[in-house]
Amino acid sequence: MPPRILIVDDEPAVADLIEAVLTGEGYTVAVARDGAQGLMLARDWKPDLILMDVMLPGVDGPTATRRLKEEPETADIPIVAMSAGRNIRSHTGDLDEADAVLSKPFDIDALLAQVAFHLSRRHNEERPDANSDGRAPSEPDDT
Repeated sequence: MPPRILIVDDEPAVADLIEAVLTGEGYTVAVARDGAQGLMLARDWKPDLILMDVMLPGVDGPTATRRLKEEPETADIPIVAMSAGRNIRSHTGDLDEADAVLSKPFDIDALLAQVAFHLSRRHNEERPDANSDGRAPSEPDDT
């Protein structure tokens, strides 16, 4: 099953672009247009990664991130905060709960690198029996 990614962004052009890129890379994607919908989808759908805009109507990104990190069912989901550079600077203390911060406008390769990094890290954390090189103990070493 492909990894599931939740995009929480109120700008349709941005959300649609990210959705198209990630879907093209083989990920399963859902989109929420505000923080409240993002919270509901994160709780119900349990994505493998959340891309969360900072400036959202109603429940803003930092508040939604904090709530998700406080809840045991969603605390381990990596969250990448996304916003324009000026918004990130003004919310620096509010973004402490996010696993990473991506400044808009962002390069698609930078976005894909963040996605791959956090999905890989989460996958490795879910496999505590894996060796440091990522092989399970029963996998032979071909060297």
